[in-house]
Amino acid sequence: MSLILEQIQDHEAIELTRQLIRIPSFLWRESEIGRWLAAWMSERGYDVELQEVALRDGGVTHQAIGVLRGDGSGPSLMFCGHTDTSDWNGDVFRRDQWRYDPFGAEIDDGYIYGLGALNMKAGLASMLMAGEALRRSGTPLKGDLILACVVAETGGGVGALHLIERGCRPDYCIVTEAGNLDVGLISVGYVQGKIRVLGEFKHRVPYVNPIEKVTKAIDAFSPSYVQIPRLEDGGWLRYQPHPLIPGYPSMAIRDIQHYQDTTTVAFDLRIIPGMTEAGVREDMRARLETIKAADPEFDYELIIPQSDQQPNMPAREATALDSPLVQHLVAAHKRATGAAPQVGAGHRIGATADTCHFKGVGITCVEYGPGFIPAWPMVDECVCVDQVINATKTLALTADALLT
Repeated sequence: MSLILEQIQDHEAIELTRQLIRIPSFLWRESEIGRWLAAWMSERGYDVELQEVALRDGGVTHQAIGVLRGDGSGPSLMFCGHTDTSDWNGDVFRRDQWRYDPFGAEIDDGYIYGLGALNMKAGLASMLMAGEALRRSGTPLKGDLILACVVAETGGGVGALHLIERGCRPDYCIVTEAGNLDVGLISVGYVQGKIRVLGEFKHRVPYVNPIEKVTKAIDAFSPSYVQIPRLEDGGWLRYQPHPLIPGYPSMAIRDIQHYQDTTTVAFDLRIIPGMTEAGVREDMRARLETIKAADPEFDYELIIPQSDQQPNMPAREATALDSPLVQHLVAAHKRATGAAPQVGAGHRIGATADTCHFKGVGITCVEYGPGFIPAWPMVDECVCVDQVINATKTLALTADALLT
């Protein structure tokens, strides 16, 4: 066994996962867990910064960044995980259907249950304990190891963007999203927004009913999450298919609200490299204008992004298979598990991650983390204990190879 693996005690990553689950950290309300993580890293001798992240609604939240310093003679590596959990109007998804306490962190039949277990407190625990293995080994580092516990990934990556704005530019980055221990070279992005249809508000006499009118927009952009044909193939969207992300781009109407003379639908469009927010806006507007040309009473507003608080996530090209980061990560996974990982879009196909923001400023970045997602959102969110352990070992071996 290598020196780095000798520093890993399997139970520690499991217990840390459970501790993190017990700290509620709904989207935009992550200061408590940020302060806890900052204290945890400070107690172990990391250089720690507790960053205050300004939110676009005027509030703030906090994220913790810890660093093990190298001597500057080699590349730097960042492990990044987000602290926000899924948030359904400030509560747990279908709480009444859960068999387990969402904040109890119970272990049953080899799985840890709780809100954020999968997305992504197991990933946070794995990367933190991998960092601990490196620190405990005492091996001098040639480059820095950065442990970034960022906020608001599900809010468009606000924490990652804040980190970038503060000048964080490691050579390599592994985002420890739940990916079934696949090496994710590429992700989709998303453009989310709203279509607001305006009508009248009357009783007992004919009027322009926006509820009826909005169904034309729903029909124009359905069905949900089925690949949209290209404009030249009879569809409405301009793009070139990507061989690593089959079945995309795709879209779904996610919500509908009505008040008096206004009906609003929210949409989620999963995009692939080569597509942009501006291009999507142009194509959607053309589609809506076609409806309006056939029905002059179809009065609409197209709102992108869906709110000032939450930016969209761009789609970036795949990380090169022959990059040192990918090669060392694949070798480390084989050593830790005895099998080769799946490499490509992997288990996370169709999902977004903060990798898009880091790639956008030139950081070589992949996704790799514990957790299989059968469907999302999910009741009784859980993560396999063995995957948490294997992720910790793989990340530690990767860091050791790149930094020492």
